[in-house]
Amino acid sequence: MKKTYVTLDNQTISLEGLFGKEKAFIRKAFSLYEKKVDWNEFSNFYIGEIQNLFGPVPRKEIVKSPLFKLCGDLEMRLGVEQGQTRLPDYRDALENLIDSEYGSRYQFCKHANISQDTLSRILNKKREPSVDLLVRILDSLGYEMTFQRKQSPQKDKPLRRSAGAIMA
Repeated sequence: MKKTYVTLDNQTISLEGLFGKEKAFIRKAFSLYEKKVDWNEFSNFYIGEIQNLFGPVPRKEIVKSPLFKLCGDLEMRLGVEQGQTRLPDYRDALENLIDSEYGSRYQFCKHANISQDTLSRILNKKREPSVDLLVRILDSLGYEMTFQRKQSPQKDKPLRRSAGAIMA
């Protein structure tokens, strides 16, 4: 078994230190994922199995576990493949950063001097932020904007430039 797992949003989950039952659970989860079971079936499997595995541990602790995070990512991958959901985008990353750094949108908006309505519209895809606003939001979170080359949507076709645009 690999020592780390990288999620769709490039978070690395350490799998070191898992005990026997946890390792067996991970193997079973990957097996179901590879069989491309129904998205809902996979969700029901891992939520029920993790609750059995952890016993009376509070849910807020379970969702922090590497098992829950890994299975959530596998669930997302199945959902995208089966057309049930979309890939995460920058809004999801912003929401995760705000939740982890501030605990609430209200606290973040207060710190960043941004209206809650504006942030809500951005996160709910009702408004595209200006570059200046996005830079201000990221600065408040301690991040900066960078550019990264897109990954090719088709593994066998590298990206190439054509008349100033990136083409697959």
